[in-house]
Amino acid sequence: MGPADPVLVLLGATPWEGPLIAGLAHPSSRVSIARRCLDTADLLAAASAGRGRVAIVGADAPRLDSDVLHRLRGAGIAVIGVVGAGDDDAARRLSRWGADVVVAVDPLQLGAAVRDIAAAVDRASGPAPLDIADLPSPGSGEGRIVAVWGPAGAPGRTSVAVSIADEASRAGVSVLLVDADTWAPSLTVVLGIVDDGAGLASACRRALGGGLDASALAALSRRVSEGFLVLPGLPRSGRWNEIRAVAMTEVLRVAREIADLVVVDCGFSLEADEELVFDTEAPRRNAATFAALESAEVVVAVGSADPVGLVRLVSGLSELHDVLPGLDRRVLVTRLRESLLGRRGESAVAEALHRHAGVDAVWCVPDDRSAYDAALRAGRTLAEVAPSSPARRALRSVTAELVRDLGIGATVPRVAVGQRGR
Repeated sequence: MGPADPVLVLLGATPWEGPLIAGLAHPSSRVSIARRCLDTADLLAAASAGRGRVAIVGADAPRLDSDVLHRLRGAGIAVIGVVGAGDDDAARRLSRWGADVVVAVDPLQLGAAVRDIAAAVDRASGPAPLDIADLPSPGSGEGRIVAVWGPAGAPGRTSVAVSIADEASRAGVSVLLVDADTWAPSLTVVLGIVDDGAGLASACRRALGGGLDASALAALSRRVSEGFLVLPGLPRSGRWNEIRAVAMTEVLRVAREIADLVVVDCGFSLEADEELVFDTEAPRRNAATFAALESAEVVVAVGSADPVGLVRLVSGLSELHDVLPGLDRRVLVTRLRESLLGRRGESAVAEALHRHAGVDAVWCVPDDRSAYDAALRAGRTLAEVAPSSPARRALRSVTAELVRDLGIGATVPRVAVGQRGR
């Protein structure tokens, strides 16, 4: 490596910080330190300005988390993590966050640590750079993710998400239902769950800090019934900036480990205006929705069966295709009623969506306002308060098809309707 190759350094307050940096700065190490950063903000600013090709970060650096490393990697910077000798937990944390190499530093053998770090820097800056690709794609766990999305206008996203989760759990599939709507989170209200504020925001904080695992995520979730867990959303929509994309992706990755099926109730908006307004990466209000859509095996796009709802759905499907053209999209229309669309309402909806949005197949759910009102009033699911409802029967069929297509096998015998407790 030549002396012109710049390196950024951010280490924590450890007894060997000063001697290690002095060793790296020595000409014999062949490491060119462009900047010794004060904090993560300074590190990200220097990276954004192109002042370094490699970052050396210490596990004890203040405010260092997976989001910081993700943004460094997004800027094309290789990351070398530094931990104290024997600190295996810190080493695993940095590796999980995305560090390309982790070097252990023994204070009694600083010369060896300097040589190891210099060699890692040399490989990162040479013709065969370290692999600094984006984070591994989600899907390493056994579970499958279904994202429930729909355009503005309250077409019934949450009701559909709840029914899919509930019907799957009744078929013996373990389910985690995630409230990822950063505009109008409502799952706890719909299901009558007492929300203490710990939920998705807490899970994302733990994910950024490297402390989220299956047991921690399960502890943050609420039990609705046997095999049916809910991860509550934000207690206030104004706290949307706590949900970062990299953290949400990690939450969903861990969610796959605790449930066969992860159902995500998404927000309506697909806008990304932050990218146009800010020069640097800014918090994105719709980060949770984008992360869910990108992580999902199937996206259920929900619209309502009325002229306004169908127009919004057609426009939304076009926008969804522009954002993620390769996703497996299923279309579901709610509130189908003869008084508005006539006896051939289902055929009329299918023809309209085929003509204007190229939709080849659509699920139609009949309107059953009295059943939904009873469920909302009781804070229970549609299957519990109105098991014979036409809407419930349609959504049970939808769920069975999704479970079959995703290859999810039942793990416990099916429980008859009316025998499940809360």
